[in-house]
Amino acid sequence: MALALIGIVSAIAVPVFIESSARNSLWNASERIGANIRETRLKAITQNTTYRIVFNCPTVGSLRGLIMTGDPVVDDAADRCNQTLEGDSAAVEMPPSVTYDPDGATALQVSGRGVFTAIGGAVPLVVSVNYGATVRTLTVSTTGQITFSDVH
Repeated sequence: MALALIGIVSAIAVPVFIESSARNSLWNASERIGANIRETRLKAITQNTTYRIVFNCPTVGSLRGLIMTGDPVVDDAADRCNQTLEGDSAAVEMPPSVTYDPDGATALQVSGRGVFTAIGGAVPLVVSVNYGATVRTLTVSTTGQITFSDVH
């Protein structure tokens, strides 16, 4: 009888634990993306300098805030994500099994006044963060406001 009860409780608890773990990974990843965007915007405003949040930089599934020097040879270099200039952020890596899709944008650029434009996409930019079939979205407005949708 005791073994049957343990089996029933385990059958209920294990899927709940797995679902909770997936939601936690998804939640943390989307919050890390939002934090990097907010941090980069704050740097841009504080230094009155343009920055870019580059998606899939330096590798697929990561992102990074990069200071713009004003020199296209440096700023648009193919290996810019692998370089580190003073003011660049560290790469933000997604947890295992978590992916994100910035809706076609390759980067978000933020001016020294805190205004966002998208490179390869449009603002407001919707970034979908995925863990299997579970998705949480964050939307970045022109003025840098970030809103999160419910996990679904």
